[in-house]
Amino acid sequence: MQQQNGMSPRAGLAGTRRSWLAGLLFFAGACSRREVSYDYGEPKNRYRIHGEILRLRPENRIAVVKHEKIEGWMEAMTMEFPVPDAAEFAKLKEGSWIRATVCVNDSYFWLTGIVVEK
Repeated sequence: MQQQNGMSPRAGLAGTRRSWLAGLLFFAGACSRREVSYDYGEPKNRYRIHGEILRLRPENRIAVVKHEKIEGWMEAMTMEFPVPDAAEFAKLKEGSWIRATVCVNDSYFWLTGIVVEK
């Protein structure tokens, strides 16, 4: 049986299914994007850090820092530090040197009080 537009009813149904499926996949993808949480709780300890910004990952506010020894916490190394505050992250540039505070609790560590050295 042909419809007036020359398509069989089955062809029209397949197109409807494809449209519905495409819409569902788009909606599912949009819903799965979650805002990254920047609430790390209260710090139990704070340490001073001095180091060079090697890379920035703005999609989740991560600064890769090659830092000097952090007294009372760790030896010199390169590692990723979250920067919860958007204004502080915006100050950072690859290749710049910073002084900051590393906040630490039982689950997380992150940078605050960032000062970019000139």
